[in-house]
Parts: sequence; C-alpha cells; structure tokens
Amino acid sequence: MPPFRPGQIELRIDRRTLWIGQAAYPLHNIARVFPVVLTPRYAEAFGRFGRRLAITVSVAFVVAAIGNLSIEMTQRSSTRSDNASSFTRTVVTFGVIALVVHVVNLLQVVLQKPQQAVAIETNGTSVALITAPDAQRRLALTQHIAAAIDDPAAGLTVHVDTLSINPAHYYFGDTVNVHGTGNVGRITL
Repeated sequence: MPPFRPGQIELRIDRRTLWIGQAAYPLHNIARVFPVVLTPRYAEAFGRFGRRLAITVSVAFVVAAIGNLSIEMTQRSSTRSDNASSFTRTVVTFGVIALVVHVVNLLQVVLQKPQQAVAIETNGTSVALITAPDAQRRLALTQHIAAAIDDPAAGLTVHVDTLSINPAHYYFGDTVNVHGTGNVGRITL
C-alpha cells in the first residue's frame, strides 16, 4: 500500500464493516455505491444574491427615508441637516457591509468547480463521499466496494482522497421525492 499523501484517509473493509477514516458503515446497511459529479449550484447562488441585494437596498432606502423624515420633524433647522446626513451615512455603511457579506456568499459558490466523487449511500440518510485523482481509480473504488458487499471476507485497504465541500453549495445527484405532498417524482440533473 503506498504511503499517505496529505488530504488522504484510509478506506478499509474489515469483516462486515466499511471503514472510511474513523467512520464505520456496516456493509449490510449500504444501499448504493456510485460515481457522481457534484455540480455547484450557480443559478441558485445568483438568484439568492439578487434577492438579498434587492432586500438590502430596499430596507436601507426605507430606513434612511423614515429616519430622515423623523429627524426633519423633531429637530431644529440648525442641526437637522448634519444629523440627517450622519444618519444616512450610517445606513449606507451598514448597507455596504451587508452587500459585502452577500458578495462573499456568492463568491463561495461561484468560485467552486465541479467535483468528481464516489458516493456511498446507506439505508438511512447517511452519505459518505470519497474521491480519487482519476476516473479509472474512482470506478475501481466503486467496483471494489460493491464486490466487498457481496464477499466481505475479501477485504480491502486503500488510501482515498477526501472532499471538503459545503453540501448546500452543490447538487448531489438526482432529486427524488415520491412520497407525501411534495411529490416531484425524479428530477434528473
């Protein structure tokens, strides 16, 4: 077995358990193993940014207008314009800070690239993602894990790369909901 590279963990099949690093998955509980391309949610990120931009600008405009109107009605004319411009600068400053945060959130998704992975789904809601540098190795990992489910005694020990992603920023395969009121059937990406 080649030595570990930085960012790798050990994937091991020992008796009837799949070990990915320190996480254990009973082989009889694995429902599906498949290669997948995790695609960033670019459209949703731009839509979310547009909504946040509109809300931030609208709120800043309304707060500035109400604040300036209040200042006009309650203060003498000598201090009125200084207080109004100071209040407007404060509102604009907070608006700009909010917009910077929204731009950072947008860039966190837009700067991501698609990720190639092998997904290991269990009968519950748990999913493990592993990857390898090339498509052949990812396919081989898929086949080895599937074969180990049929014959756990064969065993397997390999080093795999880990993924560090925010699942909210990526599409993870098809959307399937065939139960309840939100029934969409299967939506293939």
